[in-house]
Amino acid sequence: MHSTVAPFKIVYLTGSILTGTIAMVLLLASLTFLLGGTVAKWHFPLSFILTALLWYFTGARSLPNSTFIRSLLLCMLIIIVSILLAVQLYDVSYDGQTYHMEGIYQLRHGWNPTKTLLPNNMNLSVFINHYSKGVELPQSTIYSLLNRIEAAKATNFILFAASLCLALSFFLETGKLSVSKCVVISLLLALNPVAVNQLISTCVDGQMATMLLCLFITMLLFVNRPDSQRLFLLGAIIIITANIKFTGLVYVIIFISAFLAWLLYTRKKVMFNNLLLTFLFSGTIATVLVGFNPYVVNTIKFGHPFYPLMGPNAVNIMDTNTPNEFQGKNTVTKFFYSFFSHTDNMVPGKDSKKVQLKIPFALNKSDIMSAGKIDSRIAGFGPFFSGITIVSAALLIFLLIRHRKATVIKNAVYLIAVIVLSVCIIPESWWARYIPQLWYIPLIVLVCVELYYPGSLKLSKMVLYGAFIANIGLVFIGLGWNLMMSTLINYQIKQLKSSNQPVAVKWGVFNSNRIRFQENNIPFVEKDITKEKNITGITRSNAIFIMPASGYHIPKSKIVQWAEKFQ
Repeated sequence: MHSTVAPFKIVYLTGSILTGTIAMVLLLASLTFLLGGTVAKWHFPLSFILTALLWYFTGARSLPNSTFIRSLLLCMLIIIVSILLAVQLYDVSYDGQTYHMEGIYQLRHGWNPTKTLLPNNMNLSVFINHYSKGVELPQSTIYSLLNRIEAAKATNFILFAASLCLALSFFLETGKLSVSKCVVISLLLALNPVAVNQLISTCVDGQMATMLLCLFITMLLFVNRPDSQRLFLLGAIIIITANIKFTGLVYVIIFISAFLAWLLYTRKKVMFNNLLLTFLFSGTIATVLVGFNPYVVNTIKFGHPFYPLMGPNAVNIMDTNTPNEFQGKNTVTKFFYSFFSHTDNMVPGKDSKKVQLKIPFALNKSDIMSAGKIDSRIAGFGPFFSGITIVSAALLIFLLIRHRKATVIKNAVYLIAVIVLSVCIIPESWWARYIPQLWYIPLIVLVCVELYYPGSLKLSKMVLYGAFIANIGLVFIGLGWNLMMSTLINYQIKQLKSSNQPVAVKWGVFNSNRIRFQENNIPFVEKDITKEKNITGITRSNAIFIMPASGYHIPKSKIVQWAEKFQ
C-alpha cells in the first residue's frame, strides 16, 4: 500500500494540472475577448503557470517538493509529446477540414466571437459562429504559439492523458485493486473508441468522451476526499465540458444534478452544499463568461441558446447524416439496429449497402475496415461492444442477485441508470459520437466484479478483458490509416513546393487546406478548374489542384505507393 502513495499523488496532480490548464486557457481567453482583445501566444503558457500555482497553494504545497516537481515535469513532457504527435498527423476528417480548423484559424488571426460574427458567405460560418468553442479556443492558443495548425490537436492528447491519470489515481487511491488491474481498467476507460478515433482530428466528440470520464472520476475522487482542490478540479471540468458542444452543457446538468441528489439521499450535507456552490459558480462562468458565444449571443440575437440546431430558423443537420435505412425510423429502432449490427460508416445517398444485424462477437471485413473511422455511424463503439454489453448485463444481474444490498452495487446501479437516462434523451443515440458515455457502463460492471470476485468468475472476466482489448485493437487501425494519409499529404506538399510557381486550386468546402499551403510557403491562385485536365485531388478532401509544369517529379516511395491503395 505504501508503495502506491507517491505514484497516486503524482498522477493525480498531473491529471488535474493538465485539465486545469485547459480550463484556465478558456478563462483567460474569454476575459481577453470581453476586454476587446484576441487570442495570443501567452495564453497557453501563462495558463499552465497559473494552474500550477493554484494547485500548489490549494494543497500540493503540503506534499514533498519532489512530488510536485515530478508532476510538473510529467505535465510538460505530456504537453511536448502531445504537440509532436499532433504536428506529425494531419486532420483528415470531414468536419475538421470543413469548419473546425477554419474556426481555429479565425480565432488565431484576430476573430473575437464576443464582438463580431464571421460573414455569412464564409463556408459553414453558421456552425463556426454559433457552436460552442471550448475545443477550438484552447487549440487556437497552441496554434498561435507554434504557428502550425496541426499542433492545435495537441489538446486532444493532453486531455486524454489527463483522463488516464485521473482514473488511475482514483483506483490507486482506493487501494481495492492490484496495481496491474488499476492500470488495465484505467486504460480501458480512457481508450473510449470515440476518443481514440478523434485524437488526430479537430472534431470535438472525442474530447466529450474524455471529459465525461474526467467528470465521473472526479466526482468519485471528491467523495473519497472532499477538499477544495478537488472542487477546483470539478469546476474546471464543468467549464470545459459545458463548452465542448451543446450536449456537453446538457450532460453536465444531468450528471451533476444526479450527484447532488445522491449526496442528499446519503445525507452528506456539507459535501452537498460545497458541490452546489461549485456547480452554480462554475456553471455561471461556463455559460456567461466562457460560453458568452454561443449561449448568450445565440439567446439574445437568435432566440435560442442552442441555435442553429434549435429555435427559429433551425438547421437540420441529420438528414444528410442519417443512413438511408434509418430515415423515418424511431429512436429505439435506430439505436437497436446500430448497436447490434456490423460496424460501418454508411454515408447517406451514396451507400446502397444495408445495415447488417449480427450475432454478438461476430466479425467481418466491414467491422475491421470501419472500427477505426473517425465517426462510424453504425456500431461506432467497435465490433465487439454489443457482445461486451450483453456479458456485462448478465454479470450485473448476477451481482444484483448476490449483493443487491451492498452499497457499492447500489451506487453502481444508480450511476448506470443515470448514464442510460442521458443516452435515452438524445434523439440520435444510434450514433456513438453523440453518446460516448455508453462505453463506461460495462466497465463499471467489470470494476464491481473485480471488487467482489477478485479470484473467481475467471471465464467471464477473461471474455470481457479479451473482448475489450480486441475491440480497442481494431479501433487503433484508424491511427495507422491516418499515418498513411499523412504520408500522402506530405508527399503532395513536397511535390507542390518543388515547383516554386503559383498552384491553381479550387478548395470547395475544404477551404482550410489553404492553411497548409500557407504554412509551407506554397503560392496558390484560387479559380474554377473543374473542367481542366490533369486535375489532382488533395488527399482526403474534395479540394483539387493542377500541378505546375515546372514541378519536379519526385519518385514515390514504397510507403507512399502502399498508402495510395487505402485512400
